[in-house]
Amino acid sequence: MIKKIRTFINLVESPGGVWLFIRIGAWAFLMPILVHFLSIPDLMRFITPRKNSSKQWRQDKLRNMAFFWAGQKKPLLRGTCLKRSLVLYRYLRLQGEPAQIFFGMRKEQGELKGHAWVLIDGKPVLDNEDLNYQVVYSYPEAKARGDRGLEELSGIMD
Repeated sequence: MIKKIRTFINLVESPGGVWLFIRIGAWAFLMPILVHFLSIPDLMRFITPRKNSSKQWRQDKLRNMAFFWAGQKKPLLRGTCLKRSLVLYRYLRLQGEPAQIFFGMRKEQGELKGHAWVLIDGKPVLDNEDLNYQVVYSYPEAKARGDRGLEELSGIMD
């Protein structure tokens, strides 16, 4: 229990960090619902901030909070690269970063696998991430490729 408290304190660092932690958790909870009811292009328009926040957060803090919420085992909080990438994309764009989200697919042992990731200036936000996927959609400047529909893509993400 003490280890969990220390982890939480290190993660949030301040009262402002607690508020950020709660907001990221709310978006992590909301993302699976939004993915279910909105097309990917509509979802991206909805979660892309219209203006930047005056707040600035460290990328590692945003990554750690997104991973924390994506790592939960509770319904609607189960981790996926899709949810994690959507939340990271939203918060990076909120602070004015030129983040771009990608959705890709590949076949592994005859099975179709999907993955979502975020790049800033062409570099992955998450280090050591396997990006050997055929990009089927990216946002902004979304360019759909391949034969599969975007709605089908959201159902197969890791």
